[in-house]
Amino acid sequence: MMIKLKEVLNELKNEVVRPVYFLKGPDPFLQIFFIKYLTKIYFKNTIINKTLLLPDDMKGSEIIDRISTRDLFSSKKLFILRNVQQIKGKPTQDLLAFCEKPIQNHILVIISDDWLLSSATLKKIEKIISPIDVQTPFENDIKKWAKYLFKENKKTITDETLNSLVNLTGDNLSHLNNEIEKICISVGERASITSQDIEQFSGWKRQHQRWELFISLGNKNQKKSLLIGKVIIKNQESMISLIYPLTCMFQEILFEKMKNGTFSNNRSYLPIPPSVRKKIPQFSKNYSFEDLESILAHLGAIDCRQKTAFSIDEAELIQFISNVTE
Repeated sequence: MMIKLKEVLNELKNEVVRPVYFLKGPDPFLQIFFIKYLTKIYFKNTIINKTLLLPDDMKGSEIIDRISTRDLFSSKKLFILRNVQQIKGKPTQDLLAFCEKPIQNHILVIISDDWLLSSATLKKIEKIISPIDVQTPFENDIKKWAKYLFKENKKTITDETLNSLVNLTGDNLSHLNNEIEKICISVGERASITSQDIEQFSGWKRQHQRWELFISLGNKNQKKSLLIGKVIIKNQESMISLIYPLTCMFQEILFEKMKNGTFSNNRSYLPIPPSVRKKIPQFSKNYSFEDLESILAHLGAIDCRQKTAFSIDEAELIQFISNVTE
């Protein structure tokens, strides 16, 4: 049974700390937010003893030794374990045994970006521990997080201005948080945030953003797409960072064409801003089924090249844009 993050945060607020947590979902902001909150509650005024465990750098047996060995003073320890699916053999069984019978004063946080749980180990862990949902939330909940983040920075913002901010940067909470931090720092001591602040300090007028590229691609505007693409690939993006959201956008355009008004709207999370999602029906008129199949195959080929061979980001993006918009 999936647990909402809010429920676990309320538990921690009441100083109820679980021995093992299983975070399931790819949003890095929520993962980091939870760990910071847990650290603050668990260690209070004592020395923080926090260790990141990565199977890439350590043997499975060493990881198990770390989480299961107590020191002479039974000190409080917090362990964060990522990429658990890479642990093989007996250490996997030892890890499952630890999850079933944890050690006092040792807190283990297992993090999986894999929402579909393709790993057998992750599936077994979920049978022992109810996972905590750390997917990027839907638009309404992203707005709640935006209000919270402004409040934490002791700033106020109108609903209309906040909606504009989320509409343009709400593809994930990390991106949203970065924009809010920049805006709050830039306005200094002033408490209220205006729409002019957002336009002036977020960089939307000074440099192009990912959402602008997606909209120009959706509209098959080759000249604008090439101009924006060259700017963002040099300044703030990589081809790897663009492949997943681009794939999701063109998959949604394909689904829109397939649905043809016979299915309800998709309610699942998509890693693209609301300003782009709202235009999917419009974009679908610009592409044939053959176009979309070719585009998705091209993205798959780029992904393969990025992971297995030398690949130049700008060249890959320019070729992709040309193929999409011709």
